[in-house]
This record gives sequence, structure tokens and C-alpha cells, in this order.
Amino acid sequence: MRSFLNPFQRKRTTESEEAPSTTRAKRPTKASAKAATESDEPIAKKAKANGAIAPPAQDPAMYSDQRFQTFFQTYADPDDPKVMGTDGIQRLFEEADLSLETAPPFLLAWICKASDFAAFRLEEWQKLKEFQIDTPQKLKAAMSDLENALYSDTPISDEGDATSGRGASKTKKAPSTSTSVAAYNKEPLRKAVSNPQKAFREFYVFCFNLMKKAEARVMEMELASAAWSVVLQPKYPIIERLLAFIAEHPSYKAVNKDLWSMTLEFCIALEEKSIAEWDDEEGSWPSLIDEFVAWEKKRIQVDSQGDVTMS
Repeated sequence: MRSFLNPFQRKRTTESEEAPSTTRAKRPTKASAKAATESDEPIAKKAKANGAIAPPAQDPAMYSDQRFQTFFQTYADPDDPKVMGTDGIQRLFEEADLSLETAPPFLLAWICKASDFAAFRLEEWQKLKEFQIDTPQKLKAAMSDLENALYSDTPISDEGDATSGRGASKTKKAPSTSTSVAAYNKEPLRKAVSNPQKAFREFYVFCFNLMKKAEARVMEMELASAAWSVVLQPKYPIIERLLAFIAEHPSYKAVNKDLWSMTLEFCIALEEKSIAEWDDEEGSWPSLIDEFVAWEKKRIQVDSQGDVTMS
């Protein structure tokens, strides 16, 4: 698989060359976080002594607006608290145990309607609020559910739904388990993928605008190939052969929106027939796809002749 980190690495290199050196602010350590939590205890005791209802403990299984805001700030750039840049994204994915070389980075960008693949802005991140995602564990659960829904047509279950009563604890006394800690509001996600094929098409088209340069009409072939290997290949294995064809034909330099869109339609069409059954006269396809089909048919023919000879 082509390295999906290329966009992050290239953006970081550009930023490091253009931006002046600055001193990064220190982030809270585990010790300071523990001290902050312990400092709340006297306040709770004092409130109880005065007859007031003390605020509930920050149970990670229960959604918290305060934790949601802190969640973003934990990974935001020290010099710009309204942006989560490449360093923060990579650290978030590491702590959420999510790979940057699979679909979740694209899926998260789609859910947030991000305008830049290598950064999330605070106003974009706010879209996660309706999902009640305020911890890395909940982010991982949501991305796993979304990936399974779009790539495996797996319905999103009620298990681990913060609004169903089966996932997150509803009271302070309820114990936190690995399931409840990852509970989030699944209803918005169910609506987003109620029609999986339509949702996948929308997601796929979104990825083109996300990955290309803002003013450009095309995406560099190297970047498009890397994106195809992550976004399309897990769902449509024929993409592996298409990428092999592209690697052997370096004359293809870029991908426009039409070719990007038609590549998905080509994959969908192949669900009904094999390459060997493909009718070259049926429909109008971009030249890259026509030439790939001819190349692949020839390979299949050569392989079949070799099998006959060996037998």
C-alpha cells in the first residue's frame, strides 16, 4: 500500500520551511491532570456540606460539553488553538489506536466536512458534538462503525449507543466498561449511512476536493493512486490491478474530477460482470479505464494460455 502519510509529511515539510521557529507551549502532563482532578474533591465535599448538589464526576462513559472542548484543545496547535494540525492529528490517531494509512482519516474529514486534509479547524470539529464524541475511545468506535457500514454494509448496532441505554452509563454509580467508555450517539451516523451506496458515493466524491490543491482542477496521479489504495481498494479489489497498470504507464500524470468519479462507477459496474466479460463498446469511459481493460484482458489471456501449456 502506498504511504498515506505523504500529505501530512509534505505539509509538515512546507510549514517547517516557511514558518519561523517558535517555542511550543508545554502540554498538561498526566501528573498535572491528576492533580487537577484531585483538586476538585474538596469543592465537591464543600458543596455537599452546604446542601448543594455536587457536580457529577467526570466519568469518561458520560458525555461532557467541557470534555468535548478540551478534547480538541488537547491536540490543537500551541500557536493556534483553533486548528488541529498534522502533529495533533497524528498524536490523536495514535492515542485512538487508529491507523493513518487506512480509511478513518478520510472518514473523519468527511464527517467534519473538513476543507483541508492535513488539518481540522475548530468550527469543523464542532460537527462531532452531535455524536457526543469527546474521547479518543469514542472516536475510534465511531470511525470503526462508519468504516464497517460503508465498506462491509454492516448495520450500525445499538451496542455502545450513548442514547440507547445499552452503552454509556446513565448515572454516576454505573461502572465504566470498555464498551461504555466508547459509547457515543450513533443516531446521526445511522442517518448519514441509511443508504450505504449513496453515502459511499458522496464520501468518495468529497475525497477528491479534499485531496487536490484548492485552486487546482486535477489531482496529481501519485496522490490519487495513494488515495485510491486507501479509499477504494478495500471495497473494490480491482483497484489493485488498476494501480499496477498506472505504475507501468507513467504517462498518466493527473486525475480530473470526471476520471475520479468514473473510476468508482467502473468498480460498481464490475460487480455485475468480470473484466473478461467487459464489452468495450458499452458506454463511454475515460481513456485510462479503456486502456486498463485492454491491458488486463491481455494479461488474463496470457495467464490462461500459460495454465493450459503447463497442464
